[in-house]
Amino acid sequence: MNGILVKYAELLRLSVKQLYYQNKVYRQTLVQPELDIQIVPTQDCINIMNRMDLVFKNISVSGGFIVLANVAGTNGSGDSLLRFKAKKEDALTFLMVLKNTDVINFDDLPAQPVSDTIYYFSNEVTDAAALRNNLHLSQNAGGVDGTNDVIKKSNDNYHFHAAYVILPNTAIVKHVLTGQTINAASLITQTGQSDLSFNLSSFPFGKYQLLINNLPVEDFYYLEKYATQPVFGIIQLSLSATLSSNYRIIEADRSLTAARPFYSIIFNSRETLWRYTIQLQTNSPLYLEMAALSAPDKTDFINKLNILTNDTTITFSRTIATDTQFVFISNSPLLLREKYFTTGATPDVLNFNLTKYIGDAGEAVVKANLPYAPTSNLDATSLPQIYSDIFLTL
Repeated sequence: MNGILVKYAELLRLSVKQLYYQNKVYRQTLVQPELDIQIVPTQDCINIMNRMDLVFKNISVSGGFIVLANVAGTNGSGDSLLRFKAKKEDALTFLMVLKNTDVINFDDLPAQPVSDTIYYFSNEVTDAAALRNNLHLSQNAGGVDGTNDVIKKSNDNYHFHAAYVILPNTAIVKHVLTGQTINAASLITQTGQSDLSFNLSSFPFGKYQLLINNLPVEDFYYLEKYATQPVFGIIQLSLSATLSSNYRIIEADRSLTAARPFYSIIFNSRETLWRYTIQLQTNSPLYLEMAALSAPDKTDFINKLNILTNDTTITFSRTIATDTQFVFISNSPLLLREKYFTTGATPDVLNFNLTKYIGDAGEAVVKANLPYAPTSNLDATSLPQIYSDIFLTL
């Protein structure tokens, strides 16, 4: 009995990396990986994958996924050919859903994010130096930027305010993938300013562009039915054969080259100034020790009290000193990490110790192994400086 042979080949891979974690992907546990960002195909993506017989599979250990394609035959170079051809406007689109809101704290993202934007990543990147096995989807090769890699989001009603007069019939919105255009549902002009409104309810999900007098003014993403969901970002991978060769998924003859694209989205760790606020109780040994000193000796004692580490590149300065409170701030920002180690050729576990009589024969540790900065206590009220607060009572 003859069988039907169906062959699948790798179409693409994608990985989301967070440099905060020691393994650069997820928090280390004794169970299965739990990713901070879940990637989910949109319904449009599922429709395209069904039509082209593509298979989507999550790969937790890399923080991403792989897509396989049904192939049949080869071209003259021996490269596999897709069994089902892609349309020029086809793009595989995925939702990024935030499962751990602490990501906003420990990743290098805006501390005060704009509420009407989402992150947007696409393979329509121009970077000839990007390697086929490490194709960044962020605008910058170094990682995600909270300004460059965001796009305005919209529900069914898209609005645009202009601080100038827009003439009737000069504004349209265009769906980037298909080229469909939409005329304004309303235009209100008064006191030299204009407000445009567009009804997108009967138009497709995706990226749009506002044009006034045929000139691009603003890009935005219409989330359609996903507008009420907690969408953190969008990944849109075009299947067009006109993309840059290194970012291209499918060739013009519908072949898949031997070197498949491996896309990456890299979230860098946030840098913060660590601020230790130490509150002294009136019965604490440190408080009682200072209370017993003369005024000059007390001043000398305070000047020789600081936080020391086993890494010479990390130092602190005292900013507040009273009978009941001390505040120490790191002299340079520190990268937030899942685990902390010293720099140098032989890294060791990083230690922070509150130490007295520094430099004297009586130097001694008052409190050893001070806690690391929690990712939840951020103070962004003095931008661009961001502080990580650690509160202690002795």
